[in-house]
Amino acid sequence: MINQQVLFEQVDYKPHSEAQWAFHRSNARFKIPCCGRRFGKTTMAARYLLEKVFTPDAYFWIVGPKYKGGEKEFRVLYRDVMMKLGMKSKVKASYNVKQGDMRIEFPWNTIVEVVSADNKDSLVGEGLDGAIISEAALQTPDIWEMYIQPALSDKRGWAVFPSTPRGHNWYEGLWQLGQDVRFPEYESWRFPTWENLVRYPGGRNDPEILNIERVASKHHFLQEYAAEFTTIEGKIYDEFNPMYHVVDIDYNPGFRNYWAFDYGYAAPFVCLDIMVDPSDNVYVWREYQVQHKSTWEHGLALKDRHNPDGFHIDGLHGDPRGADESATLALIIGNVFREDVPWTTGIECVKRWLKLQPDGKPKLFIDKSCTNLIRQMDRLRTPDVKAGEKNPKEGQHDYDDHGPDALRYFMGQYFVLGGNSHLADVYDSAPRGTEADSFFTLQEQTILQEQVTW
Repeated sequence: MINQQVLFEQVDYKPHSEAQWAFHRSNARFKIPCCGRRFGKTTMAARYLLEKVFTPDAYFWIVGPKYKGGEKEFRVLYRDVMMKLGMKSKVKASYNVKQGDMRIEFPWNTIVEVVSADNKDSLVGEGLDGAIISEAALQTPDIWEMYIQPALSDKRGWAVFPSTPRGHNWYEGLWQLGQDVRFPEYESWRFPTWENLVRYPGGRNDPEILNIERVASKHHFLQEYAAEFTTIEGKIYDEFNPMYHVVDIDYNPGFRNYWAFDYGYAAPFVCLDIMVDPSDNVYVWREYQVQHKSTWEHGLALKDRHNPDGFHIDGLHGDPRGADESATLALIIGNVFREDVPWTTGIECVKRWLKLQPDGKPKLFIDKSCTNLIRQMDRLRTPDVKAGEKNPKEGQHDYDDHGPDALRYFMGQYFVLGGNSHLADVYDSAPRGTEADSFFTLQEQTILQEQVTW
């Protein structure tokens, strides 16, 4: 068995802090170090792999988001093996990034090679003894779940996930496993930049760190240097807070109940069950988000699903652009109200209901079971603004946004337009108008109605 201390001395590697030593001393099978920039995650992961390459008949991967992305860890390993350990004449090695050929084969039949996550065909193969998933937060969860993890299962292999966070994505979920004592095979750490005491001897108060903090945005600093999973920059519903908005909701047959649709095939087809009480508080108590079915199939599934006692529908609301889908649904469950409301107007309406009122409560609640909608509300953001762009377009980042879209259609059509539906008698006889109208001032109502006609 290789002596870690001796090996590190041979390659002139001295972990710069107790933080790096904590990683190297860990016996966890899956290690998730979430690191700030310049912490030293590349060197740390490569030296961990160096310890393992002396295992006979082993096979290891460095998985980059793109092929070039795996070159950083490979470069450290290559220099250690070829130069510092003097093994140039003993190994077969290739180091050609452009040709996609980075590989070291040791005399004891152990191989290390770089593969690319954007070439999934290259990820299908024999079992692995270990893998470094480089910049894991930039990769997609299917790379781990469908390709790497199954390959490791054959040999009970290990994995390291060095990365800087990228908002609330799958990497955060993986990191949280490492914080949970119920999953002893996982261990995770948060290593801010300033724990690299060699580069930043002043730690958190190092002049360079303080200078970066002064000029960087709060979001950028927390994510890139503090290694925190922060809310996404440009978040649209910054009022949304699961502490206030996510609750347990029971269906109440005495409240009005509506279905709100956003259509999709590759992206999810969404139907939200939304109750409105006499005070115009809004309760999203059930969600349907399903992919790869026709609108006809969705309509039948919704019509036939189990419902609570006293269930009724007082109206259907949907995407104004979905004429074909609405026509299909009309043949199965009824006419969908789909008048257009400007994006900014619908967003404003949702934000008003999310805002905490004088009693400390919002007017919009989402049931805990609506996990897709909760995630989507938290992550919905504006498009990335290019450097120097002075007049960015209004709108949202077109990704994982179908649940919030369905909610926005309903809120705008119901509270701004007072939309009717195929259940006209029921809908019109419901107590409407007083609370919804009073939530906007008379001047605001006029402005909103004028926006709709533009």
